[in-house]
Amino acid sequence: MVNAYGVLKFLHVLSVIAWIGGVVALTVLTRRIARERNREILSAWLRQATSYGQMVAGPASGIVLLTGAAMVGMAKLGFGTFWVVAGFIGIVLHILLGAVLVRKRTMELARIASSGAGDDAALLEASRKLWTVQLIYIALMALVVAAMVLKPTF
Repeated sequence: MVNAYGVLKFLHVLSVIAWIGGVVALTVLTRRIARERNREILSAWLRQATSYGQMVAGPASGIVLLTGAAMVGMAKLGFGTFWVVAGFIGIVLHILLGAVLVRKRTMELARIASSGAGDDAALLEASRKLWTVQLIYIALMALVVAAMVLKPTF
């Protein structure tokens, strides 16, 4: 039987897939394209990746937050439950790392890539810095997903 909680859970999981799955795919592809050192392709790619972040990942994370909060309210769990707190911490980390650090590193790589032929060392260093912060971001989001799925209690 379909109920409101089930619909919210479906939207919640679907939004996590679009958000985190998209970020993982974009991270891997950005790294591969940057290693090819083709500045024209990299510059075009980064514009598309940024657009995905703004049009899909950002809104999907908002849907995750809203549907998660609604499900917690419907289930009368309390917002102090460990895995619920982990979810909210995940949203804060998403904003700090994704919207601030990943965005900053992406903009720096895009600036270097769009500057035309230049120093490959600077391009690769900017790519490495972006890769590092993206891996940290993905690892933290994976921990949040694990908390949501495993629902540990302490």
